[in-house]
Amino acid sequence: MDRSARHGPQPAPFGAARRRPHRLRAVRRRVHPVCARRPVPPSPSRAPLGGVDHLVLHAADSGDEAPAAPLRRGPPDPRQETDRHRGGPPVPALLHPQSGTDLRGAVIRDLLSLRPYLDRHRSAYFWCAVVLFVSSLFGLLVPWMIREAIDGISAPDGRGRVVRAVSWMVLFAFLHGGFRYFGRRGMLVTARRVEMRLRRDLFAHVIRLPLSFFGRTPTGDVMSRMTNDVSAVWLLLGPGVLTLVGTAITYVLGLLFMARISVALTLVALAVAPVIVVASREYGKAFHRTHRKAQESLAAMNAAIQENVAGIRLVKAYGLEGQEERRFRGASRDYYRQNVSVARTSAAFHGAIGLLAGLGVTLVLLLGGWLVIRERLTLGGFVAFNAYLAMLSFPTMALGWVINLVQRGGSAMGRINEFLGTPAEPREPLLVPPRKVPDAPFLEVRNLSFAYEGGGRGEALRGVSFSLRKGEIAGLVGQTGSGKSTLFSLLLRLYPVPPGTVFLEGRDAGGLPLEEVRRAVSLVGQDPFLFSDTILANVCFGRDLPDEQEARRAVSMARFLAEVEEMPDGVHTVIGERGVSLSGGQKQRATIARALCAGGELLLLDDALSAVDSETEQEIFREILSARGGKTVLFSTHRMASLSRCDRILVLVEGRIVEEGTHDELLSRRGAYFDLYSRQMIARELEAT
Repeated sequence: MDRSARHGPQPAPFGAARRRPHRLRAVRRRVHPVCARRPVPPSPSRAPLGGVDHLVLHAADSGDEAPAAPLRRGPPDPRQETDRHRGGPPVPALLHPQSGTDLRGAVIRDLLSLRPYLDRHRSAYFWCAVVLFVSSLFGLLVPWMIREAIDGISAPDGRGRVVRAVSWMVLFAFLHGGFRYFGRRGMLVTARRVEMRLRRDLFAHVIRLPLSFFGRTPTGDVMSRMTNDVSAVWLLLGPGVLTLVGTAITYVLGLLFMARISVALTLVALAVAPVIVVASREYGKAFHRTHRKAQESLAAMNAAIQENVAGIRLVKAYGLEGQEERRFRGASRDYYRQNVSVARTSAAFHGAIGLLAGLGVTLVLLLGGWLVIRERLTLGGFVAFNAYLAMLSFPTMALGWVINLVQRGGSAMGRINEFLGTPAEPREPLLVPPRKVPDAPFLEVRNLSFAYEGGGRGEALRGVSFSLRKGEIAGLVGQTGSGKSTLFSLLLRLYPVPPGTVFLEGRDAGGLPLEEVRRAVSLVGQDPFLFSDTILANVCFGRDLPDEQEARRAVSMARFLAEVEEMPDGVHTVIGERGVSLSGGQKQRATIARALCAGGELLLLDDALSAVDSETEQEIFREILSARGGKTVLFSTHRMASLSRCDRILVLVEGRIVEEGTHDELLSRRGAYFDLYSRQMIARELEAT
């Protein structure tokens, strides 16, 4: 892989979170049913919110050369991503409204995007609401029985009335508790089901997003949205909806009971309601802004943690524990400050609500006491009214918490929708896939040009053309940054390929189902990745079911079997996260075994043996040569001696193939290949001396 591409994108340091605004993506709103939004008119100063569409530019013809193929303006160049991850200029953002009607509209649209999930559980929510209604009704009958008991004390048959009232109170209390249990349980379990489906759909969509998405999105941001944001949605749909339904029912029924006792007292109690509504509205807008910033800060901090845990060897190798601790302290302090802002907003609202509620109670006590003295209200009625008022005090105080959950859930769903609205890789061809062409080359590249979006160096590939027959082994050589890794990525369709440029057995690869292309091509990259599982599971990763016999054969071809058999559990040995228990060379051989076991007919080796000694590399190539009838191989390497066994060698210079031929033919031409080979031989001789 090109060295400049190999080292990008770089992980962001801990301190970068404070310098970087949140990088929300401009995304399409048409891919997932959850993400349907009203279209936003494009601004002349920025790209429309229709998506990060790849521009197709046509290169001008030059001289006697063949016309250049359409230049694919693809995803961001990994070579240009480093400054973004280090706190440089942010990626164009999806602007979210900050105030007024636009803010409320954004929250409402985000919450309405949950409708496809809620429709599946409509009946469950309905019956839970019915059960909660019955529960609240029984609960509100308890103060009414208190009124009957107190007023019955002075009645002629007072003893009987008191006993009956107390008996009904006990029964209503039991019924209230029983129905409340089933209502709460049903509501929370239903919300968990919605959460599970949402998280599953989000993961299924994210894992199908193009490679460019992960190049510009920190891992911590992805983790934050798939965990914290989905949990915030559950808090809204579970405890939030539960409290909202219970509050609404309690308010409506409670006010009816209170009005039955005294209309005047009820109106006095409601005198502070308009002020509470206005305060709640302002609190909702302020909380949305502060909570959004807190979520962004949390995502940045999570990214910092993930990157340092993943790169812990590098941190320790350079002795940077103290420096990284200081940087993380800065990111943590930023998250703390954002949450303090959230806490201040919440505390101010709850304090105001408490003050208003206390004012309402004071007015009720003054007027109620006067009515009792004037015998316009019984003592039992006054006590019951205050009991109802106390029962309404919790819903009033919980109003702020519900608004909090609504804003958190809306903000979280908006962040989730940004991912769900990002177009995934096309899984199926636009047209019926063409049939294989007899006698066509197994792989043919025609005038392929490609540039990363925002790439400062222009085209990564320029008019690349070559073909490989089935079973042919070709080498790809070039200096760092010549475009070798970009070519491998395009052959695997990790980035979209321009139509009419890449063909598999005579069929345009761009018109084939993505799964078919990935099954036909196996790639071994420079940086081996292994899962925290057994060697067998890692080697058989590309197969539907693990096959120990096939795995052993592939491990043997990769010259790794002898070392595996010396391990405690052989191929069943767990190798730890990212293969931490293996050496660099063992990791590379394990990934080669995985590619061989996958059964792809085209094997791409992107400098995949850089950590293996020359002798082992030659042995692996001999094994591949012995199986050449079944596989076509294209590999790049910096060891020129390994290329002598190739049927053909392609020399790539600044994105162009400048030479093509066998090892001996290229040496005799004394061109670019001869220069590369001579430099390496001279360097090797100098090292030997």
